[in-house]
Amino acid sequence: MEYFEICIWAVLGLIAGSFVSVCLDRLPLQFADDEQRSSLLTSPDFSLYLKKHIRKRTLSLATPARSFCFSCGHQLSWFENIPVLSFVLSRGHCRKCNTPIGAGTILTETVHGLVYLGFGWFLNGWIWPLTFSINFSFLWILGRCWSCRQTRKVLYFAGAVLLILNFGVYYY
Repeated sequence: MEYFEICIWAVLGLIAGSFVSVCLDRLPLQFADDEQRSSLLTSPDFSLYLKKHIRKRTLSLATPARSFCFSCGHQLSWFENIPVLSFVLSRGHCRKCNTPIGAGTILTETVHGLVYLGFGWFLNGWIWPLTFSINFSFLWILGRCWSCRQTRKVLYFAGAVLLILNFGVYYY
């Protein structure tokens, strides 16, 4: 396998890891029940911007479209959304309020980059590495959101759809 293809798998993994980080941050807030929602609204750790989205129930994977700091509400620019590189350059802190971003983000992005690279390296072609990689990302989200009951229900449904697609790929 050429080195270019391996680099493509690594970059694809970093991008997928960045999306998984967004899922891990937003899904528990999106599917929080009323009790969790009221405790989040009284928490001093979240910005008014985030509390507004929680109160109006407008926080989802699609809205707001841009990533933002949960502490100050600063919307990230395009160069602040580059996986791993932007974390390293900002030294793991928000550029506006200097709040630490957390090691979970860099860990998720790095592990995804390495796992996607490994699947691309060891499995020939593109359909099998992609299938295994998407399954890995889904299981990562499911494992990290296991304690959120409402989120788990949605993920079970998505897992059933993913399982059907896997059987389709297998018998294709």
